Formats: sequence, structure tokens, C-alpha cells
Amino acid sequence: MTWSKAVVHLDGDSFFASVEQALDWRLRGKPVVTGGERGAATAMSIEAKKAGVRRGMNMREVRTVCPDAVIVPGNYTAYSIYAHRMYRIVRGFTPEVEEYSIDECFADITGLTGSYRNSYEDIALMIKRQLESDLGITFGVGLAPNKTLAKVASSWRKPAGFTAIPREAVTDFIRDIPMGGIWGVGFSTSLTLERFGIRSALDFASKDQAWLKQKKISKPYQEIWTELNGGFVKEIGTEGSAPQSIIKSHTFPRTRDPRHLLSQLAKNLEDACAKARRHKVKARLCRFYLKTQAFQYQGLTLDLGIWLNDPREFLRAVETHFHDVYEPGVEYRATGIGLYVLTSEAAVTPDLFGASDRVEREAPLLSAVDRLNHKYGRHTVFLAESLDAITDSEDEREARGRTVVLPISQRKKTISIPHLGTAH
Repeated sequence: MTWSKAVVHLDGDSFFASVEQALDWRLRGKPVVTGGERGAATAMSIEAKKAGVRRGMNMREVRTVCPDAVIVPGNYTAYSIYAHRMYRIVRGFTPEVEEYSIDECFADITGLTGSYRNSYEDIALMIKRQLESDLGITFGVGLAPNKTLAKVASSWRKPAGFTAIPREAVTDFIRDIPMGGIWGVGFSTSLTLERFGIRSALDFASKDQAWLKQKKISKPYQEIWTELNGGFVKEIGTEGSAPQSIIKSHTFPRTRDPRHLLSQLAKNLEDACAKARRHKVKARLCRFYLKTQAFQYQGLTLDLGIWLNDPREFLRAVETHFHDVYEPGVEYRATGIGLYVLTSEAAVTPDLFGASDRVEREAPLLSAVDRLNHKYGRHTVFLAESLDAITDSEDEREARGRTVVLPISQRKKTISIPHLGTAH
């Protein structure tokens, strides 16, 4: 077998639910569904999937298709800890590890056959066995000449499967794989490609560069084309210090005011997203909660569908679902925000024809905000929605005279700029 590069993709099977089963032996072999805190299934064990439970089902639907389902609230701290253990185990074999998301990673094992005196296939299987032995979770593992093919291979024989695609087997392997099944190709993109007569991955790989230029195929999809032809262009990102989750919370004098609670959540989001941008990561899941005066937590987990580190995008979703959690007349004493399922900014693939441009166009603005806050102090520039929370904080009172308020959307038509203190 020919291996110019040897890239492994490791993907935890039903990761969240599998962690729950690993933590509680009584759940093993049972149909476990996480998401009890939000009223909808966020992850399902292999047993629950076999019973017909699907992500996004409400709990009544879950009970209908699977009466024996064990429904548990999400424990994102535990999931992050298991993710950290997964990365550490893989780094025991090679330092070239990319923490792609909370339940998966890439590893470059090129050149290790001499050190381990084994083939690349055997080394990949060694990593798989070590993970499953130490964590009590099964993994789908793919070995290929690049990241695109390795990710497809890891899902080929799920759960607990292993698939190797040497360079000479690439053409046969991608012959019947639909373009929608390729990493980085979304549903709308695959429909667009269908209008060009592209249905399978091989159809796309068989096109020449002149065709790519004629159809104005953007750079990310040119990279996919190269890797479907066995090349290697997507580097392994090895930022090992990136966080696996980001949580921000704040306690304040008790209140029943929903506007004040939303302001506190906006401030939580700004702080969480600023940290995400510092670490050059984006999140897909956002969980917000309200803590009552009786120390009860009421919250909801939101799946934004795309990876973000812009607080305005998350805040729109939180505002939409705020009253699903907030109860009039109840006294609250704290709010919190958690960002989960993080991935590096470099790993996020844009839509083929720029559907994600709206979010990306805001990146320079956020960078400018970060620079101002770094130079002149925290919350020099902040969202209008955070105003109550910022000015309510004792340690922020002295900063009021140098505050710029950034509106969340066009419906905010005023920007308050008293002055910037010593800024010039």
C-alpha cells in the first residue's frame, strides 16, 4: 500500500451518550438520550439510535419510539474532560494532533512505521484500542492520505469501525459516495453541485482545473477537490492549548426584571466570545441558564448549526428562547453562558457560494473591538444589551466615562460615545 502521508481521524461513537454510559455502569447497553435539560434529544447512545431516536426529537417523541429510553441532562463538563483525555492519549503516539471538536481529532502518523515497527494500519489500530480501553468508549477510525478522506473513512463502518484508504484505493472508495457525504460540503452546496451534474465525490474529483475555474469554485472546495484526488493540502492544526468549553457566569442582587437578566446574559456572552476569539476557536452549541434565588437552575442548550464566536449571533438565539426559560415573578440571582463543541477557526469551512459571508464580514469589526478593549481596558466597547450589567458592576463604574456602546443590530439606532478618556 502507498502512503505519501498517513492521516488518522478518530471519532467517538455517540460521544455524549457514551460518556454517560462510561460514567455510570448501570446505563451500559441501555438506550441513553442526553438533552433532558432542554427537552429535546441532543445525543443518543447506539442502542437509542437503533430504536429510532433521532437528534432534535422532543422527549414525548423519544418516549413514543423508545419507551425504555433513559433520558439524562447534558453534562458538558464531563464531555470536555473526556475530550481532553482523548487528545492526551493520541498525543502519546504522535505530537501532530488537531483537536477538531469535542468528540473527534486528527493525527498525522507519517513516518512512524520505523519507530513502532508496524504498518500505518497497525499504528492506527493501536491508537483505537488504547482509546477504547482507557475511556470505555468505542471509536470510528479512518486512515487516509489526507484529512478529507480520513474523515469520510472514520464514518464508513460506524460504530467502532476502522477503514484504511491507501492512495491507490481512493478512486474506488469515492465512486459511490455522494458529495453531501464529504466533510465540508453542506446540503445546499451539494444541491448546487447537482445542477452541474455532480452527484458523487468521484464526479467532482474527475473534473479538471479548467472546469473549477470556469465554475468559479472557491478555494475551500478546490482544496476538497485536491484531497479527493489523493493530494494533501489541509494541514494538521496543532494548537493544543485551545479550550474544550468556555463558561462565563455572574451573580448579582436578586431581580425579577427580564431586561436585566438579558443584559447579564449579553455580558456573559461577550466575555465568552472574547475568550473564544483569543484562542481562535468557534463554538456551535450555546447553553444559557438562569439561577433562581432558591438555587435552582433553569436553562436551555441551543444548536446554532454553524460555528461562531460573535456574541451578537448567539444573543439573537438566546433572546428568541429566553422566555422558554424565564418565569415571571421568580427571583433570580445569577446567569451563565457555556460555549461547547469548539473547533479552530482554521477548521471551519465556508459555504461554497458564500452563504456564511454575513458572519465572516463582521470579523474585522470584532477584531477592532478586541484591540480597543485590550488597549483601554475591558468593556471599553460593548454591546448595547450589556449596558445594564456593565454599569451595575462596581468594578466597572469608573469606566463609564470612556465607554462606547456597540449596538447588536440595525434596530438599535443610537451609539453612546461620551468620550474615550485618554484614547486618541
